[in-house]
Amino acid sequence: MKKRSKLLDGILIGALVGAAVSMFDKTTRERVIRGGKKVGTQVAEVVKNPKQTQQVMKEKFNELKSTVEHISEDVSFIAGKVEELREVTPQVMDIVKETKDVFTAKDSKEHSLH
Repeated sequence: MKKRSKLLDGILIGALVGAAVSMFDKTTRERVIRGGKKVGTQVAEVVKNPKQTQQVMKEKFNELKSTVEHISEDVSFIAGKVEELREVTPQVMDIVKETKDVFTAKDSKEHSLH
């Protein structure tokens, strides 16, 4: 027989005591009751209409799959643009440096003439 962890037992007991103590608050109790009723209604709906639930789940899965595919395409596009920027940036920096050098040289000539 496997021996249970005292830590796990303590965590479970603490959670149960915490949940019981929180039920003393009227607002918390009402929320738990409303949530329980909502879950109960949803479970009853699933039991009554399993085919419809299955169809809804398939549709949601397909929507999620489509969204993941679009995000994947977007990430690939952005990664491609980042790579293009990495390749272009040194060229742009060289052009800016050359332009600066030309203007600096031109400015130096004009100041030496005056």
